[in-house]
Amino acid sequence: MSKNTLSSIRNSALWAAYGDALGFITELADSKSLQWRVKAPRVTQTVSWRRMIGGKFGVEATLHAGCYSDDTQLRIATCRAIRGDGRFDVEAFAKVELPVWLAYALGAGRGTKLAAASLRSPDVAWFSNFFEKSKSRYIDCGGNGAAMRIQPHIWAAKERSKPKSYILDVIRNAVCTHGHERGIFGAVFHAICLANTMETGKVAGPEIWKEAVDSFRIVLPLIRPDSNLGAIWLSVWEERSERSFESAVEKVRDECLRDIEIASQFASERSDSSYARMVEALGGLTEDERGSGTRSAIIASALSWIHRSDYPATALVKAANLLGSDSDTIATMAGAILGVVSNEPPRGPVLDADYIELEASRLHRISEGQQAESFVYPDLFAWHAPRTQLDAIGRVNGSFALAGLAKATELGPPLKGIKKDDSIWQWLRLEIGQSVFAKRRENPRSLLEGDLPLSQNLDLDHYCPKSVPAYKTPGREIAEQRNLLEDRITGSHNHDTDLASIDILTSEAIRQGFDEKLIGKHLLLLAQQPDGIERAIGYVSIILKARKARHSPRETSRSTTHR
Repeated sequence: MSKNTLSSIRNSALWAAYGDALGFITELADSKSLQWRVKAPRVTQTVSWRRMIGGKFGVEATLHAGCYSDDTQLRIATCRAIRGDGRFDVEAFAKVELPVWLAYALGAGRGTKLAAASLRSPDVAWFSNFFEKSKSRYIDCGGNGAAMRIQPHIWAAKERSKPKSYILDVIRNAVCTHGHERGIFGAVFHAICLANTMETGKVAGPEIWKEAVDSFRIVLPLIRPDSNLGAIWLSVWEERSERSFESAVEKVRDECLRDIEIASQFASERSDSSYARMVEALGGLTEDERGSGTRSAIIASALSWIHRSDYPATALVKAANLLGSDSDTIATMAGAILGVVSNEPPRGPVLDADYIELEASRLHRISEGQQAESFVYPDLFAWHAPRTQLDAIGRVNGSFALAGLAKATELGPPLKGIKKDDSIWQWLRLEIGQSVFAKRRENPRSLLEGDLPLSQNLDLDHYCPKSVPAYKTPGREIAEQRNLLEDRITGSHNHDTDLASIDILTSEAIRQGFDEKLIGKHLLLLAQQPDGIERAIGYVSIILKARKARHSPRETSRSTTHR
């Protein structure tokens, strides 16, 4: 029987955040640093603790009990980017959420941060983010930074028993930052296990894990017809990686099946030492494999299966206290799965619990086909991502604001780092209900009108269930304007025949090596159609991004995977 209830989604969201908060305390800590952080040799619940933020030139900050890391931050960003009709607004996620997130990221991995920084450029699209910087390459990013954030796609899914109905959005989310098959298919594996748990009301076990791996083969047929993933991302990926995507799928399938066999050997053992041996056997205690997308997802599923009949905190405390493992991400993914079958939320503090519940409730309504609100992002034609991390926090009429998202109020005094510059850190409360520890200038710049969501520029009514400021509900005229703007950016249109024509034309031009005469012919054809100018702009945008992705400079350096 399907366990498609509001409480299961809420508890999944809250337990995921709780696991993240618990594991964040011990992340990359040894026994000495853990003692310094919490004045105790282990953690058993979420507590207030100390951490150095911003590296050796940063600040020693006190983090509130239940403070979560980048896992939950990007999960919340994914929630916001899912519109009221269930569509994932990948453009807004990639061009607004990810670049702005850099200003308040906590515990983030190098790969995800480099990807987010690359997306600041107006010339880089979500499907062409093939960065090569600081000895890191997009196609080598196989960490768990994608898998840890894709749960909202499952919470909002209308047909969880059919992976084809949600996998494409999971892939779109993942490839914004991760180009290695482990990073991408770790997200797919976790999505299928979570979806099965929600559909059946039972924690997905070893047989479901194998079915999830077998489902990897449906990804390529789903990608190929997509105008962005199939025509641009896939061809550039194969060119850069010098191998076929099909061979990469088979390789990661074989790896996952071997890892599942190893994990299954420990499936009936419940001791802390047994869990440590399982993680070690899977390479989860080594620097190279600790953050692997696929292995983290398998470990989280195994941990959930072992403790499927227990209070979720039992599993999450175990994950958090295995020092040297990727404690927060394993705990957050296990929390998402175990929360579905839990009859109660966490008993300990979770930062921004009201806002997390609000998002969970909205996604539940979407999954049920009910009317739901959409977060109104800035006009993407006028939007320019902050050039630096420091410039994301600015002032609007004397008040603080986080560009692209919301106005903010101060929650604590500013903290000055060791480095002598104009940067400071400060806790802020966004009016939408989220708390952030952000890095900003001592004297922030004034934000422009285009830096704020349309709803705030237009002074639309607030949607405030439970008295928690959340989404603005745009009127019909503004919603239609937003959809038109998105159509112009993505080259899409409301009519299926028009969508097909754009897809076919761009795919043909790319296959023909950007033949100039052919492109001119296509533009003349589009100009004769309704909304010809807008459609021609969409066509040209896709072609230019595809060409730039294929011919951008490349470095020869290689790197290991990072979250």
